[in-house]
Amino acid sequence: MVKLEFYRVFYVVAKTGNLSKASKELFISQPAVSYGIKQLEEQLGGKLFVRTAKGMELTPEGKMMFEYVSRAYDELTAAENRFSDMRALEEGTVNIGASDTVSKYFILPRLEGFRKKYPKITIKITNRTTDEILSLLKDGKVDIGFINYTEEKPLSGIETISCAEVEECFVCSKEASKNYSSPLSVSELTSLPLILLEEKASTRRALERAIEEAGGTLVPSFELCSVDLIAECVKAGMGVGSVTKEYFEKEIESGELCLLPLSFALPKRQIAIASLEGMPPSFATRKLKDYFKDFAQKRA
Repeated sequence: MVKLEFYRVFYVVAKTGNLSKASKELFISQPAVSYGIKQLEEQLGGKLFVRTAKGMELTPEGKMMFEYVSRAYDELTAAENRFSDMRALEEGTVNIGASDTVSKYFILPRLEGFRKKYPKITIKITNRTTDEILSLLKDGKVDIGFINYTEEKPLSGIETISCAEVEECFVCSKEASKNYSSPLSVSELTSLPLILLEEKASTRRALERAIEEAGGTLVPSFELCSVDLIAECVKAGMGVGSVTKEYFEKEIESGELCLLPLSFALPKRQIAIASLEGMPPSFATRKLKDYFKDFAQKRA
């Protein structure tokens, strides 16, 4: 196998047509340039140059070789330039996996500052459940995932970085709140018409565990695919719903939604950045992770 360095020497000599000029461009001695050409010719089995009064001229075989080597050299140069651009965050793509809710209420409100600092980085978001996001990570289809981290056991092969802590709550309409002046027990809560997320949602599973630990069982009257739909059904007086308190602060403050007083605690969970252990991130992905980590530390 011919050393790539010999092809580099060949390329520069062919381009400059002069051993002295090639020596200066390559930052090596002229004898080293001559040695590189000699080694390449010996390994290929033929002459690439002839010496003339004008300098080093390519043989017919050398011209053919230069045509191919110059294309390869240009490709390598282009690759180095793109690498430099990615390192300087002049380009790059980050593929994110996140649920609809986390995307709307957590990621998008915080991306504005990142986009202003790094406008040339492309962000792609794939909306899936936490379990599906972890599968996409392991399959290499997303770079990072923003997940609801509610499991007590560690995730095998997954590194998590906590970005925020959020809390579940039950809400009712303003009209219905008149009926709930004192804290409800778990049995009183579970006897109400409940509006919950679908069973496959990780937050639903965490809520079920908390209710079971308190001695109750969740039997929903409605199962919906998003907390936005839950909130709208609650406002319409169709029942009481489970939502993430931090995502509906404005509606709670305005009285559109009213917190249901409970005699027991509901679970808190982490919004965490998930990535594969041992997998080095791209420059753009690392910068996005650091941005959300810094954002979380400023809020702490």
